[in-house]
Amino acid sequence: MAKMITHESALKAIEVGAAKARELGEPSSLAIVDVGGNLMAFLRVDDAALSTVEIAQGKAYTALALRSPSGNWLEIVQPGAALYGLDALGGRRPFVVFGGGLPVYDGKTVVGGVGVSGGPADADVAIAEVMVSALQQH
Repeated sequence: MAKMITHESALKAIEVGAAKARELGEPSSLAIVDVGGNLMAFLRVDDAALSTVEIAQGKAYTALALRSPSGNWLEIVQPGAALYGLDALGGRRPFVVFGGGLPVYDGKTVVGGVGVSGGPADADVAIAEVMVSALQQH
């Protein structure tokens, strides 16, 4: 059976993500969802824009639901592209196709997702990567 994300591991991942956000100087929102897309942990770092709250949660859900980094979908959902409009079809919530959402794996099984919003996409991804690493260590 695949390892589940626990609240303890989610809190630790939020902590290392917040430290990375401080290190990069990017006030951000950080979100972690479990295999069912339920919010396990969330933090809006001091001074993060209010818009980052929903975006971070959307990126985490997108990475889980599509089983790949959220930014991988940006080009393919544009007008005229093969999956134009997919970003509006997320079910519970629209997919967020900007970089910063990463799936969490236990082996080959996706067990959750993380999402970060607040900086440029490369900073969001860097923060999300340390969060995923922390989740996979527990």
